[in-house]
Amino acid sequence: MKLVIKCLILIYTANLALSLIQSKEKPDLLRVCYYTVGSPAPILLDTSLCTHIIAGFSSVTNGVIDLGTEDRKKLYFQTTDLKKQNPNLKVLLTVGGGGNDGGFSDAFNSTLGRTKFIISVLATLGKYNFDGLDVDWEFPVWNDNVKSDKDNFSHFLKEFKALSGIYAHLVQKPPAILSVAVAAVSTIIDSSYDVQEMAKYVDFINLMSYDFHDYFWYYPFTGHNSPLFNSSREKAYFATLNTAWSANYWNQKGMPKSKIMIGVPTYAHTYTLLNPHFHNVDDPASGTKGDITFSDVCKLIAFGATRVFDNESEVPYAYKGYDWVSYEDEVSIRGKAKWILSEGYGGVMTYNLNSDDWLCACSETSFPLHRIIYDVFTK
Repeated sequence: MKLVIKCLILIYTANLALSLIQSKEKPDLLRVCYYTVGSPAPILLDTSLCTHIIAGFSSVTNGVIDLGTEDRKKLYFQTTDLKKQNPNLKVLLTVGGGGNDGGFSDAFNSTLGRTKFIISVLATLGKYNFDGLDVDWEFPVWNDNVKSDKDNFSHFLKEFKALSGIYAHLVQKPPAILSVAVAAVSTIIDSSYDVQEMAKYVDFINLMSYDFHDYFWYYPFTGHNSPLFNSSREKAYFATLNTAWSANYWNQKGMPKSKIMIGVPTYAHTYTLLNPHFHNVDDPASGTKGDITFSDVCKLIAFGATRVFDNESEVPYAYKGYDWVSYEDEVSIRGKAKWILSEGYGGVMTYNLNSDDWLCACSETSFPLHRIIYDVFTK
């Protein structure tokens, strides 16, 4: 309990300092942080760690944006209120998300439908004091096989920028920021996106460079959630399932590096080993216990799990008995942040604030993974 109280005091102190010391310089590199409103409460977020917070998740209902329950709407207000502590902070509203992306295809399949949706978005952004919209459609064409989704999505992005520009002029506010959460796997990228058209209209993309490996009954083997590089054992298509390859592919397809935010997960994938004596990468698994937080991983290691750092993929994993976990820690996060700097990408996207150690369960500071990125990018 004393550690929790200390952690909350640290968060409060950091936010208070920001309200007293306001930098006029905009950071060169973006630190884009996804946040599912709820736990932690918005007031517990350290607003110094992110240049952009993307709050979610809203959905598309009957062709318009839907924020959900009244309690959820209150949380959105509390999230945008964080800008009072840090006036440089930008807060975006995200729509869609894995398993929550129904309605896009129907809403975007005509000019009238897209206009209706955009007007609902702009009204919502204004009412709740959001700075922009993040579209998390997973994924055009890929999931519904509607071939026109690809072009209609590009039409939406173009029309959103045009209408948001007009709206901004009328209300005398900056135009709404527009970002898109995008796939990292080449087959989905080729199917879902006209990258060169997207590059004309988006302010940045959030590359979901994670979930490269997970437990599936048809591929029951352990694997890294978000490897930075491929390993020497991976060939052909499997050699493309890593962050560096995906980011480069987006750039080659026409997305400027400055608009590519490299995705880093704070959550971990779990596997149940088929045999605890075989606990390396690519060893057989019989199932999964789902995703867990960084705090959960810390507890697993504290109770005797063995940590192994893969020097080729530059990410760790841990195992104990039948439990096997792929995750990120301070070492891998620091390596990725430095790689982003050296490669000239526009910044980082984290998914998400919720899964970091925000209550100091295994660290003396809150949000230790996000703090590593902040230190690399700003010091």
